[in-house]
Amino acid sequence: MSPTIQYVYLVTKAEHTAALELAAAIREWLVARGVAADVFENGKAPWQRADLSRPGGLVLVLGGDGTMLSVARRLVGTDVPVLGVNMGRVGFLTEVTVDSWQEQLARMLDGHVTLTRRIALRCTVERGGHQVYSGVAVNDLVVHRGALARVIKLDLFVQGERLGALRADGLIVSSPTGSTGYAVSANGPLVHPDLDAYSVTPICPFLNALKPFVLCGDMELGITILDTDTDLFLTQDGQDGVVLKSGDRISITRAKQGLLYAELGCASYFTRLRTRGFYKDQQ
Repeated sequence: MSPTIQYVYLVTKAEHTAALELAAAIREWLVARGVAADVFENGKAPWQRADLSRPGGLVLVLGGDGTMLSVARRLVGTDVPVLGVNMGRVGFLTEVTVDSWQEQLARMLDGHVTLTRRIALRCTVERGGHQVYSGVAVNDLVVHRGALARVIKLDLFVQGERLGALRADGLIVSSPTGSTGYAVSANGPLVHPDLDAYSVTPICPFLNALKPFVLCGDMELGITILDTDTDLFLTQDGQDGVVLKSGDRISITRAKQGLLYAELGCASYFTRLRTRGFYKDQQ
């Protein structure tokens, strides 16, 4: 699908001078080519209140992966595609480069853009029979301990069937997009972003044979908190989260509609794996 881009939301990392300057230059360049555009700072009120229903809209994020994730969570379940300009270090989620943005965005305006809907994750927390929290994640949902170095105990269920108890430092539930993040550092699998699936990776399991595994996208993962020897948290993309209590039940499923990505074809998934250091040729 090659859409016609009519309006661009330029969303920058908050209080990042270089990103704001580049956004202003891109806005001027777009307007000169008949495309309406406005500049927003991530986390600021104008962006939080921005009307996302404008036809032909696209969100262009200027920042690193952290900014990309923060902005993209707001777009989960919408028909607004997202594209990133890498102004961070790794920038695995971003495709446009600072040095070649004019050439790459010209490709977009010429119709060389593909929209791909990929899986995102939805979580709910139930406590005493009542839902006390819900949220979405683009990369991952992580159950982890607080400051004290103690293992935590969880009970895991798939489609309501008990898998078993887990003692570990935590648990990472990752979308295919997020499999190149925290999960791979914990020896989780790399999952191609086009797959309708998500991965579950224990963090330093203690005396437990549970290996990382992959679930079909339409399956539900249930997690019950079995102890409160230390503070426990559920975090979304390492940015938002909630404190957990003993007996809490977490439900994780595929988010409806997922997230719409804009792709310019500048670099394939495997090229990005190689250039970001995920694979090193042993010749």
